[in-house]
Amino acid sequence: MALAGAGLLAGAWGCSDGEASRSGYQSPPVVVEIVEVRPQLLREMVDLTGQLEAELSVKLRPDSSGVLTAIEFAEGQAVEQGDVLFRMRDGEQRARLREAQAERDLKQQVYERTVNLSKKDIASAAQLDRARAELEREAARVEAAEAELERTTIRAPFDGVLGALFVAPGARIEPDRVLTQIDKVDRLQVVLSLPEIAIGLARPGIPFEFQVAPYPGETFEGEIYFVAPTVDTSTRRVLVKGWAANPDGRLRPGLFMTILAEVTRREDALVVPESALALDREGMFVWRVGSDDTAERVSVETGYRAQGRVEIAGGLEPGDRIVAAGTNKVRAGSVVRAAAPTSDAGPARATGGASRADASEGDGEGS
Repeated sequence: MALAGAGLLAGAWGCSDGEASRSGYQSPPVVVEIVEVRPQLLREMVDLTGQLEAELSVKLRPDSSGVLTAIEFAEGQAVEQGDVLFRMRDGEQRARLREAQAERDLKQQVYERTVNLSKKDIASAAQLDRARAELEREAARVEAAEAELERTTIRAPFDGVLGALFVAPGARIEPDRVLTQIDKVDRLQVVLSLPEIAIGLARPGIPFEFQVAPYPGETFEGEIYFVAPTVDTSTRRVLVKGWAANPDGRLRPGLFMTILAEVTRREDALVVPESALALDREGMFVWRVGSDDTAERVSVETGYRAQGRVEIAGGLEPGDRIVAAGTNKVRAGSVVRAAAPTSDAGPARATGGASRADASEGDGEGS
């Protein structure tokens, strides 16, 4: 009786399958994530390390020996070119200047009288020449005295920010004594060295991005302006420099930095989520969704790969819809349905830690 019941049950299931087949029953649509492939900007970036340096940096020293009488700035103060920073005792220099000016004024009067007498044929040409030469000599003495007096005043050589002070008023200073340091920091130099094998990555005009430890997660911009024409034979590296704007003074010379240099830029690259790729014996492929919502296997060629995204170098066209997630549930000819609209997660770091491939917009929208 038990065997007979089992047979009847099997017969009933058999009849159900047959009836479903004869009635044209189809499996329900496979629910997946679908994105539209659209052209977008793709930049390949390479990671380098370097250091920030001031555009200009000078240790200020006096031109001559003397006693420091005044300091006209505060440490850390921003100054402009020509601002007075230090004053030295200058009484002797001023006295020499007054003496030279008096002698010059006297020779000026002698020269003018000689000119008038020469016009009346009273003074000879030789006397006129002598008077002119003496006037020029005294004028040169005045210029020398003025220069000597100017050396007692130390001025800012360029716009910049002053550093720590190393002297005090009343100290006697010599020409080799460092008084302070001034740095021009509204624009900083980015200095790095590349191995000779990577020379092709650097050329003037290439933009780059960089990060520094004090501001984690924040990116700053710059541009390469100099690539050394020769390779250092001792290190087998080439010196590279760039400019980085620093209008708010947040960046400081001496900071270690990680640089993201743009190596390749494509305005119309096709980038898809990495989850859209599948692999079989025939190679890499994606599931393209047709106008009737059926899935079709399409072989693709891949290019640069970023975390979570891959460039498609061949096999797809702008406007194609592909399965972005759930590829394991799809078979050729499967009817698919989008689970929900999806959006891109934004630029990501390239795999391997040596380069980046950033895209300017998302991979597409669900449909």
